[in-house]
Amino acid sequence: MQKAKKVGLGQNTLKSRLFYASLVIIPTLQFLIFWVFVNFNSILLAFKVFDKSAASMSDFNWGLGNFKHWFTSASIKGMKYNYKDVLPALGVTMKSYVITLVVGLPLGLFFSYYMFKKMPGSKLFRVLLFMPSILSAAPLAVIFLNMTTSFLGGPDGWFPLLDFDKNKFFSMTFFGLFISFGTSVLMYTNKMDSIAPEIIESAHLDGANGIKEFWYIVLPQTFSIVQVFLITGFAGAFSNQGNAFILFEYSSPREITSLGFLLWNGIRDAGVSMNKMAPYAALGLIITIVVVPLTFLFRWLIEKYGWKEE
Repeated sequence: MQKAKKVGLGQNTLKSRLFYASLVIIPTLQFLIFWVFVNFNSILLAFKVFDKSAASMSDFNWGLGNFKHWFTSASIKGMKYNYKDVLPALGVTMKSYVITLVVGLPLGLFFSYYMFKKMPGSKLFRVLLFMPSILSAAPLAVIFLNMTTSFLGGPDGWFPLLDFDKNKFFSMTFFGLFISFGTSVLMYTNKMDSIAPEIIESAHLDGANGIKEFWYIVLPQTFSIVQVFLITGFAGAFSNQGNAFILFEYSSPREITSLGFLLWNGIRDAGVSMNKMAPYAALGLIITIVVVPLTFLFRWLIEKYGWKEE
């Protein structure tokens, strides 16, 4: 009897392992191919200095020439960007992140609290905020452009609400906040809904209502989700092109060229030219080397000085 039980247990364990393997094999392969393989080749590409007329991956010398392009005036013929474009692009990147932090985060938290308190229309807003997430950013951009550049009611039937040509950075930032608002609100609200009612009742007995309830009870209990958005937003800001392409296509004035858009637009412009593509691999590696320790430092500061759920 004991032997039969052991055999049965072994069979169940084998089936469980096979089932687990079948579930994890696809994401594992995806990680190996699209992260390890791609980044490994990108790192190698950063150190490959190609001849100006190079047309194949085998025609190169090892060196730091691609890195020098971003620190000195040594230029590569035909390159779309050079060292003078990096600092302005960094400024656009940080400005976009700070605006998202200062405007988007408080709005998302306050509106989530509104829904958490079951205020009028809160259930309807949950549906309305979820619906746009079904669509990708591209059709949302088309809708956004049409709704904001013209509106019914002017003397000729239509008048512009936003002048995209005069203030592209504002338009791009507003669109980014617009399409990300629903996701953040739903995440915050779900976390708030998990707060034990006893904690809220205890706070009310101690005289905590309104702002005090939000500041001392709800926000600390929600801060784990806020922390995720802060850290991933900081790390992703340096590679995010900010929807600049889907809004403005190939137009890239300095006011909207973030580091992510600089990389994306430069690689697109490089096409199949190894001589032009390699410097962008070097720039990507430089950004990674700088951003990774900054992200860990940012995470440490948030964990040390941020709210605690206790």
